[in-house]
Amino acid sequence: MATRRRGFQIGEKIRMAVASQLARTADPRFSLVTITSVVVSPDLRHAKIYWLVTGDEERRAEVKEAFESAAGMFRRAIGAELGLRFVPEIRFYYDDTLDTAEEVERLFARINADSGK
Repeated sequence: MATRRRGFQIGEKIRMAVASQLARTADPRFSLVTITSVVVSPDLRHAKIYWLVTGDEERRAEVKEAFESAAGMFRRAIGAELGLRFVPEIRFYYDDTLDTAEEVERLFARINADSGK
């Protein structure tokens, strides 16, 4: 079992390795994609990689499909970069934090507008 600090350090190294591989990838579907964070399980066997891209739902679906088809390439890059005994299984998730923040701001604006009446 790894400590929390070790898990965080491995997560940051994975984030940098994936971001670096993204920059080298010729697939146009990965243009303007940002890796926001990586969460690693306590046993370092699984990693959740969160990404962000501007655009509509169709663009997000396109990027999600690209990540799913290129997961092996990213896993090999992580293995080569980190030199871990076991390369974690990776899953890619859209980071909806900004979408949630925008929704909260809209709700606050609506509340302020309603209370001003």
